[in-house]
Amino acid sequence: MKTFEKNYIAKGKKINGMQIVRISIKVEDILQHAHEYKGEQYLTFEVAKLQNPDSFGNDYTVYVNKLVETEEKPQKTAPKTASPEEKPQKSAKKAAKATREPANDEIPF
Repeated sequence: MKTFEKNYIAKGKKINGMQIVRISIKVEDILQHAHEYKGEQYLTFEVAKLQNPDSFGNDYTVYVNKLVETEEKPQKTAPKTASPEEKPQKSAKKAAKATREPANDEIPF
């Protein structure tokens, strides 16, 4: 099965009063994720807004999606159902509660 793996490479901040996000990326990280298409070198990355700013005030994160082959995980088994022996025990408990003596409304003194 093929899935996307995110490789986070940078963080960024919105510039006050402007519709610009400033992002700084290490050159080594860029070169590591570069790919070739029709004889040209490209870097494809995605910028996403963080739910909450990090401790440095960054509001955005930058990552590269990489398509990777992963092993299929075995499917989870169906939830365990009660055996026929357990069901009478449950109904016996309910019956025991129902057959208890009703509370006596008389005050003993």
